[in-house]
Amino acid sequence: MDKRAAAQVLEGRGWLAEQPADLRAEILARGRLRAYADGQAVYRGGDAPDGLYALVTGRMRLATVQEDGREVVILHAGPGHWFGEVSMVDGLPRGQTAVAKGDSLVLHLPGEAFARIVEADPRRWANFAGILSRHLRQATHYLGEVLALPTPQRTARLLALLCRLEEGAGSGPVQLPLSQEDLAGMLGLSRQTANRALGRLEGAGLVRRGYGGIEVRDMAALDRFEG
Repeated sequence: MDKRAAAQVLEGRGWLAEQPADLRAEILARGRLRAYADGQAVYRGGDAPDGLYALVTGRMRLATVQEDGREVVILHAGPGHWFGEVSMVDGLPRGQTAVAKGDSLVLHLPGEAFARIVEADPRRWANFAGILSRHLRQATHYLGEVLALPTPQRTARLLALLCRLEEGAGSGPVQLPLSQEDLAGMLGLSRQTANRALGRLEGAGLVRRGYGGIEVRDMAALDRFEG
C-alpha cells in the first residue's frame, strides 16, 4: 500500500478524520509508513518515546506489563486507531507494549516531526490531546459502567464496547479477532471464568466462539443482557 492509499484509510476514520485539513496534510506528509510482521513489536513497555503511531491495515495488540512480567491486554485495535500518545505528552518511557497481530502497516509520526508541528503552532497540542481524551473517555466508561457488573453482564458489555470501537461496525455480526485468553485478561478474570461467561452468551445466541476470534451476533442485545 502506498502513502496515498494509507491516507485514504486514516482520513476516513478515527481521530485523524476529525482534524482540520491542514493538520491532516502535515501529519501525512511528515509520517512514514512502516510494515510489521505478525508478532513483531512496534514498541515495548519501558522503551523511550519515539513518536505517534496510527494503524493503517492489520491489527495491533496493546498490553501493559505487570510487575511479575505478566501482560494484560488493553485493546485489540483496528485500522484508524492512533496509539503511543501518552509518552509523547509526558515524555516518560512507554507504559504499554504494542505488537502486530498479523501482518500490519502503520503510519509513524516521528517525535521530531511531532515536536515541529506543536512548536510551530502550540494550538495543535489541543488537537493531539484529542487522542488521549478519546482513550480516557473509553477507559472511564469501562471502569464506571462495566467493572461493577456481575461477570456475565461485564463480559457482554465489554464485547459490545469492543464492537463499537470497530470502524464500520453496524447492526450485523461483528468479528472480533480476540482470543479467549486476551478477553479474560481484559476482564480481570481467569480463562475458565471468562469461558463460562462466554458460554452463557453463546447459549443465548448473542456470540459464537470460533478459531481466531469471537463473532458478536447482536451488539444491541449484549448491551441489554442481564444474565
